Amino acid sequence: MNKFPLDPGKLSAIVRKEMGHYFASPVGYVVLFVFFLVGGFFYSQGLIYGRAANMGFLFTFLFILLFVTPFMTMRLWSEEEKAGTAELLKTSPLTLWEIVVGKYLGVCAFFAAMSAPTLFYLAVIMATGNPDLPPVAANYLGYFLAAMAFFAVGLLASTLTENQIVAAVIAFGALLLLWVIGWAGESAEGKVGEALKYLSVLQHAEDFFKGIIDLSHVFYFLSVIFLGLFFSVKVLEGKRS
Repeated sequence: MNKFPLDPGKLSAIVRKEMGHYFASPVGYVVLFVFFLVGGFFYSQGLIYGRAANMGFLFTFLFILLFVTPFMTMRLWSEEEKAGTAELLKTSPLTLWEIVVGKYLGVCAFFAAMSAPTLFYLAVIMATGNPDLPPVAANYLGYFLAAMAFFAVGLLASTLTENQIVAAVIAFGALLLLWVIGWAGESAEGKVGEALKYLSVLQHAEDFFKGIIDLSHVFYFLSVIFLGLFFSVKVLEGKRS
């Protein structure tokens, strides 16, 4: 039986291990390169030609994350299965919750490192304009909550298969569905339309990028994160039994 609380020391060890994997793997550097090449391009275009001294570039980065998240999360558990270390982990003193949460925090820590340079973009915007700080905080909150929800979905996909490519395809399919499902809700009527729009990531992220913090949106993203981790643990429990 897996019980809380989680051991901070064990979590820290897993996070360090996962961070080491990202910075020792070509995939980690490819993700960083694509993330900043494409994101930086659109940021510079908006600043130079659109003269937009705002945080709109974070939405562009979130859109790019839709495509790079599967590559960031595909190996989280699939690699353990392929390398044969999954059984060692599942029979170790670590609880499944500690394994899942530790790996999840590892990808979140890598994302935080990825996002640190956006503070430079913010500094440029503050030097060239006069943005209000509360909307900027709302932009960042929405950006990080949506990204963390993406990673929870990606981790769940990785627990479903030992094939990293299959895990990446599952993650991308699920994330793309969450991205576009609100469009189907626009054409549906009644409760069905409302439900489809509620499931949409965009439906909940838009207000943050308008500078509005709505607790119902925060609850949505936290729910996606919890469900992703919860079902990841349940999948691993099923494999253990």
